[in-house]
Order: sequence, then structure tokens, then C-alpha cells
Amino acid sequence: MPIKRPLIVIPAVIALVAVTAFVVLWAGARTAMARRMVASSITETVGLPATVESLRIGFLPRPALDIGGIAIAQPPGFGPEPLVEIDRVRASIPWGSVFSATTIETLSISDATARLEVAENGEANWSALFKEPATAGPAAARPAWSLGKLEFERGTIEYLDRSADSRWQLAAINIAATDVAPAVSFPLEVSLGGIFAANTIHYAMKSQGRFDLDAGRYEATVVDFRGWAGGEPLPLAGVELTGAMRRAAFDSATGIATLDEGTFRLAGIPGEFGGTLNFDTPELQAEFQLETEAFAPRAPAIAFGHALPATTDPQAFGSLQFALEGRLREGELELEPITGRLDETNFDARVVPGRRLVRANLDRIDLNRYLAPQVKSAGRKATLEEVVAQLAEFDIDAEIRVAEAYVAGAKLRDAVIRVERSDEKAP
Repeated sequence: MPIKRPLIVIPAVIALVAVTAFVVLWAGARTAMARRMVASSITETVGLPATVESLRIGFLPRPALDIGGIAIAQPPGFGPEPLVEIDRVRASIPWGSVFSATTIETLSISDATARLEVAENGEANWSALFKEPATAGPAAARPAWSLGKLEFERGTIEYLDRSADSRWQLAAINIAATDVAPAVSFPLEVSLGGIFAANTIHYAMKSQGRFDLDAGRYEATVVDFRGWAGGEPLPLAGVELTGAMRRAAFDSATGIATLDEGTFRLAGIPGEFGGTLNFDTPELQAEFQLETEAFAPRAPAIAFGHALPATTDPQAFGSLQFALEGRLREGELELEPITGRLDETNFDARVVPGRRLVRANLDRIDLNRYLAPQVKSAGRKATLEEVVAQLAEFDIDAEIRVAEAYVAGAKLRDAVIRVERSDEKAP
């Protein structure tokens, strides 16, 4: 199911609460009736039952709102825990905006949790949220509004897909922004942590934000980011990431996110990237491009848990540069075409990581350089057998075609090296 709506559930609920709570300012904010009025307004808007535990309003030095215990219930069949919980919301406004709530000086949200779930039949628990009623004419224009300072602390998104038996979690989500208003740029900072199976990530970003609520467009420009990832097969220290992007954008009408003109350095590998992600499909779809500068591959190989073998020539595996295009469809990642240069060898390839499938073409290579140092070449046959044995250690289904190979003093043309996976026969 598409997951574009949950991305804006919490901000939309907060904006609604800020408006409706000040409407009941004079009705007695501490009364159960006032709490029910706010909860009823949330329920009507999001389409699921909502409750509010506490509601307080102050007046000095400016009108201030404090709401505690907001909860939006799960739709039937998705368990007892709320779909969305927000522990506390605090907001203050100028006296001139008491009845319009178009200007908010500060807005603080803490300990918000969204529990997203897909049932075994493919139904998503967020599908009932924000269903828009039919309208007889064009929607009314939104009044101009602004937010002086936003603080979002300790947010959490939990995702469980029972149909695919997969789950992940984003936690410690923190967002800070100032001078926020529609259709204008404002400074934005985001940080979070994540758990994906056996892997853990940390991520932080600084950028200029901009959005158009009526059109459902959101973007960040002049983006600087940094991150860290750990867990198998990465080493204990994990790997670090730094980089920048000219623009990252999301269009909720199409469900497509776009990444433009990105640069990165990951585990010592420098490069550039770009691409699109489509969230408006039953499964995430993606297309991307990546191109590296020349780098020494031995250190990154160790960082990613697959150390390159020692070689007869110490200079072998000394330099690698590549460019690739990738696609994610129906849960399978395919990398094609891959082009590049390893030492003095040019290559092109196709790789399907999930199937450990490799198909590659090389223009020329001296295979003697890549043998283990303890191996003394006893002829062409022994050299080829040793190369195949080294490739077999990676347990891949590989077919490598070489236009010109140098083997134990001999030159082979149009050679084919074939390796089968140990747990299945090659097609």
C-alpha cells in the first residue's frame, strides 16, 4: 500500500489541534467538554477515533496551549495500540492571532509515535486516514499562516508488513525549523536513528525547506547530510557517510520522491548520485544512478565485510572506478549497466544482488597478478583453476567473459570463466 499519507499525519494533526483548541479558549480549557471538542474535531478530520487526555491554556506573557495524551485509534483488525500517539504539544501565539490562529510563535511536539502496519491480506492501517469528502466546487484557499519556531523531539515510526514478514523502525526523530510558512524557504534540521533487520543507522541533515500544502509538494535544497551504519556484515566500527544534495523533493499527488545532484563519501568511496523513489505502489519502486571517482577498493571492501584476497602483485586491486544504474522492482534490486575500470582493465556488467548473479565483460586482464601470493603458477590450467577457486569463495553465480587474458605467459582470446553457486545449479 502507498505510505505517502503517514508521512504527514503527525504535522497535520498538530496543525488541526492548534486551531481547534483556541476556538474553545473561552469554553473552559480544563473541562472534559473542551477535551472532547478537540478530540471530536481530530476524529472528523482524520477519519479514526481520537482522544485527548489533558488540555491547558495560559495567557501570560502571551496565549499558550499545552495538550497532553493525543491518541488516534487503530482501524478494526489492527490491535489495541493506537495508530498515532503524541505525548505532548505546546504552542504559543501572539495576542492578535487568538481567534485566527494564523500565526504561531512556537510549536513544540514531543514523544510522537506512528505505528504503520500492513495486514496479511495487504490492507494498510493508514488507508482510512484523511479521506477527502466529495466537494461541489473548488476548495477554498488556505489563509496565510506562519510558524516562528518548530521543535519536534523523540519521534518514532514503527513499520510492520505481515504480508512480507518485514519490519523496520525509525526512532529519535528530531526536527527543528524557524520562520516556517507556505511557499517560502526556511532553515530545517533533521536527525534520526533506524533499525532495519540486523542493521542500525544514524542520520542527520541540514537544509533549506519549502512546501506547498495545497499542491502536496515538499522539498529540501542545499542539503548537507551525514550518517553512520552498523550491523552485519559491517565491522564493529560500522561505516560513515557524508554528502550533499542540490535538491530532494516529494510530490504527494504522485507519491514520487526525487533526489537531484547528490555527492557522497561512503567508507572512503567518493561519488555522485541521483534518482527517484515511487511510494504510490504496493511495493516501493526506485530508479537511481551512481558514479564514483577512482578509489582504492581494499579498505572499503573490508568495511563492507568482504575483504579482497591477497594477491601476487601488491599493486593489484589498487584502483577502481565505476558508474551504474539501478532499479528496484517487486522487491528485487537489479544493477545494469555497470561500467568501470579496475586497475588497467575496463569492464561492463550486470548484477542482481538478491540472486548473487554476476555477468561481466572485460577487455583485457593479466590474471597472474590476482593469484594468491603463495601460489606458484604451474601453467595455464593451474592458473585458471586458481582464479576460479578464488571466485568460488564468494559463492556467486558468475559468468565472466574476457576479450584478452594473460595467463602464465600465454595469451587467451574470448575466454569464459564460469562459477556456480554451491547451493544450486546454474541455469
